[in-house]
Amino acid sequence: MKKAFTKASAIFLGIVMIMTCTSEISAEDKPVRDYKESYVLMEPYTKTVIREKNGDVPVQMGSFNKLMTVLLAAEAMDRGELTFDTVITASENANSKQGAQIWLMPGEKSTLSELLKGVIIGNANDAACVIAEKIGGTEEKFTELMNARAAELGMKNTLFTECTGYYDDGSQHTTAYDAALLLCELSKHEELTEIFVTRLEDIKDGKVQLVTSNPMGHRYKGSVGFKCGTGPSSGYFAAEGACRDGFSLVCAVMDCRDEDRALGLAKELLDIGFGGYTVISLDIPEDMPDAVKVKNGCGTEVSISAEQTGNALISKGSEDAVEARIILPSFVYAPVGRGDKIGELRFYCKDRLLKTVQLRAAEDIPKKSVLSVLSDMLKYITEF
Repeated sequence: MKKAFTKASAIFLGIVMIMTCTSEISAEDKPVRDYKESYVLMEPYTKTVIREKNGDVPVQMGSFNKLMTVLLAAEAMDRGELTFDTVITASENANSKQGAQIWLMPGEKSTLSELLKGVIIGNANDAACVIAEKIGGTEEKFTELMNARAAELGMKNTLFTECTGYYDDGSQHTTAYDAALLLCELSKHEELTEIFVTRLEDIKDGKVQLVTSNPMGHRYKGSVGFKCGTGPSSGYFAAEGACRDGFSLVCAVMDCRDEDRALGLAKELLDIGFGGYTVISLDIPEDMPDAVKVKNGCGTEVSISAEQTGNALISKGSEDAVEARIILPSFVYAPVGRGDKIGELRFYCKDRLLKTVQLRAAEDIPKKSVLSVLSDMLKYITEF
């Protein structure tokens, strides 16, 4: 008589299969080729690049692809279309996905929370497909949404052809710079941090245990997570982010020969960023004029409004070297329209331009007409 398949056996099998599938492909089976090894270290608020190597060189992205799927799911939650508790049904298409998976059967129901854990921690291709079909209707339509969002984020050298990174057709690609832009956007979603930094997680009523392939998520100080991995035809990548004392950084390391190299570079770059840089708030100087004189206008001066100054990234210890320079004319000619550019406020650090803030008219000042001139003259004569 056959022995019963116990829960302990199921968990053991789940751990073994997840650890086997998560990396998608073993190092011995990786194709022999030259790896481009590119990276970008970026401050996410200002999008300032701190360190870069081959940042604009296209590379195959592998399972980095899934981070766009995760971002679109998070944004769907922002819009109120989904919640962590939303129940989603697996399709035949999702069930057919190979590589890393959580073995979703057709018709099986899972919460979005469980599916995101499957994607983020376990790199599961079937879970990614279920999310994609829920948001886009079909995987193909979802891929269109991936590319549209990439364009909105300024990822000019990125193309998605499917939602997992496993079925790479050779044309799917990104760059380290584009990847960093995606990480900047993803870093805004603090609701995902707990999943990103989780090392082990049980799902499907304890039948499957997920083991993260991103050790930096739970080891690096201040980590907000993200992902590392590879794909059948890509090198290894490490997409990492961290926040310390309100200062955040993201790092995209792409197309490395092995996982140790990718993770080692990511740690080194983040250490450089946190060790040598900080973000400061740029404030409007106290001597900023409230208005500029107007000639030939129905008013004698026009009020000034400044665009949002925001923040800037500087080297630690150079805070006192930051200065603001006001660029304004002594007067402007009417007519002046609300929103017209009048001047600039430029922030420098040791003569390095940090940021330019536009100074604009806060009101309309029409040009004097013949009738208004005559009216002024009449008023003057009457008063005299």
